[in-house]
Amino acid sequence: MSLPFTPEPCDGRADKIVCRCLNVSEAQVIQMIARLEVRTVRDLSQHTGAGEGCTCCHAKLAEYLEKFSCEAAALG
Repeated sequence: MSLPFTPEPCDGRADKIVCRCLNVSEAQVIQMIARLEVRTVRDLSQHTGAGEGCTCCHAKLAEYLEKFSCEAAALG
């Protein structure tokens, strides 16, 4: 599914690491939310691996889901 917008990393750095345990970048997380319409931290973890380690990043992943899934739904 092709979306009419290109989500940009929040701080302008495509290499920002969101999940340090599994080295998952912000860009990877945002792409999965936009492309696969992922809506839960659990689903996001299954597709990216983020949050599968110590789980400290779950709150941040939830923030990304809230921000970018809302944008995708509004434009979808």
